[in-house]
Amino acid sequence: MLFSASEWTVRKFGKVTYEQIVFHLNVPIASEIKLIYSFLQNTVMIASIITVIAYFISKRINLRKFLAASSVLFVAFICFSWHMLDISNLINEYKNHTVMGQFYETHYVDPNSIKITSPKNKRNLIMIFAESMESTYANPAYFGDNLIPELTKIAQNENNVHFSDSENLGRFKNMMGAHYTQASMISQLCAIPLRLPIKTRRFHPTHGFLPGAVCLSDILDKDGYNQSFMLGMTRFFSGTDAYLKTHGDVKILDWDFYSKRDHLSKDSDKKRKRIIRDNKLFEYAREEIKDLASKDKPFAFTIMTLDTHFGHEHFDNKKCTIKYHNDNVDDEENVRNVYSCSDKQIAEFVEWIKARPFYKDTEIVIVGDHYTMGPIQFGSDWNRSVYDVYINPVIKDKTYTRHRRFTALDTLPTLLESMGYSLEGHKFGLGVSLFSGKETLLEEIGDIEILNEQLNQQSEIYNKMLYGSQSIKK
Repeated sequence: MLFSASEWTVRKFGKVTYEQIVFHLNVPIASEIKLIYSFLQNTVMIASIITVIAYFISKRINLRKFLAASSVLFVAFICFSWHMLDISNLINEYKNHTVMGQFYETHYVDPNSIKITSPKNKRNLIMIFAESMESTYANPAYFGDNLIPELTKIAQNENNVHFSDSENLGRFKNMMGAHYTQASMISQLCAIPLRLPIKTRRFHPTHGFLPGAVCLSDILDKDGYNQSFMLGMTRFFSGTDAYLKTHGDVKILDWDFYSKRDHLSKDSDKKRKRIIRDNKLFEYAREEIKDLASKDKPFAFTIMTLDTHFGHEHFDNKKCTIKYHNDNVDDEENVRNVYSCSDKQIAEFVEWIKARPFYKDTEIVIVGDHYTMGPIQFGSDWNRSVYDVYINPVIKDKTYTRHRRFTALDTLPTLLESMGYSLEGHKFGLGVSLFSGKETLLEEIGDIEILNEQLNQQSEIYNKMLYGSQSIKK
C-alpha cells in the first residue's frame, strides 16, 4: 500500500512539498471522482491482490522464511517510498518553516507605503490562467512538433509583449510557494508566495485568505472596476471563494453558478463530475464579457482553463480533431493532442475578443500557472518555462524582454504597468515590473534554490499578511 501510494502520488502530482501537503489538508480540493478511482485502483486494489497472493504463498512455504522475506520487502518498500516522496527534503522544509528570517524585511515593498498612480484612461483587463501551459511545448526538439503554434504566434506578434529567459519562447521558472495552481495564482496576483505556517490551526481560508495582503483585485476594486472570476470547477476549490471574498468585490462564476442557472447535469462529463470543460467555459466567458462591456465601468475578467490539467486531462473531440495519432484519446501519453486543442481554443477566444468594439481599450494577459504535473515525461536537461504574453498593453517597449530571470512574483507589477499604472520604484510586494529593467529577486540572488530557501523561512511581515487585517489606502 505504501509503495503503490507513493508511486501514484509522484506520477500524478510530480514532486510534492511540505507546504503543498499542509495547504490541501486545510482547504477543500473538490477532488473529481476519476482521481479517487485512480487512487483506489492503483493502491487498494493492487495491495489487496498482492495480499491474497501472499496469503496462499504463506501456506506453501516455511513460515519463518516467509516472514523474513516479508520483512525484507517491507524495509525495501519503506526505502523506496522515502526516496520517491523525498521525505528528507520534506523534513528539511518543515525545519526551515521554524526558522525566522529577515528576507521580507530586506526585500518586501509594502504596497501601502508606495505611491500607486492610476491611469487617467482605465483599461479593461481579460486575464487567462492557462492550466499547466508551458512554453516548453513550443519546442519541436522535445515533442516532435510545436504543440502550441497559435500561442507562439501570439507571443511573437510585434504588437504584443512576451518576456523570456532566452531569445526564444520562455518565461518564469517554478519556485517555492508558486508551484501548484492556487499558490501560483496568489503569487501572480498578490506578488507574494503562498507560504503556510507550522501552526496551521491559526490559518483557515474560510476566516479570510491572506487578509493583510494587497492583491490585484484590491487595487481594481478601489478604482471602480467590475470584476468577474470564472472557473470550471466549484468555487470552493482550494479556497478560491475565500480568496476572492477577501480581496475586492469579485463576482464568482463556477460550476455551482451555472449548474443552478442552466441545470447542468453532473454526468455531462463522464470522466469528472461537477466540471465545465473549456469549450463550454469559453462560451460562458463570451457571454459574461459582453455583459461587462455593456456597462459604464471598466472591467476585469479572469478565467482559469482546465483541460490541460495533468497535461492530458481532457481532449475535446467535438472541438478538435486528433492531429498526432489515432490512439485512444484517454491515453495518458496523448498530451500532444490535448495541448494542440487547448492552443486552438485559447487562440479562437483571443480572436473573438479582438473583433469586439471594446478591444481597443482592453488588455489581454495569458499566463500559465506552473509546470505540468502528472505522468508526462520531461527530459532532465530540458529548459522548462511557463508561458506568458501581454496583448495590447499600454507599454510596448521590448528593451528588457529577453534573457530575464524572473518568477511568478513579477507578474503583478508588470501587469499593472502594462495597464498604465505607475508604481513608485517599479516594485510591488516581492515583485518587480519587468518593463523597468530593474533586477528581479531571482536576478539579484542569482540562484532559484537559494531564493527558495529564503522564501521558506518564517517572517513576521508575512505572518501579518497571513493573519492580519490591512487594506489598501483609499
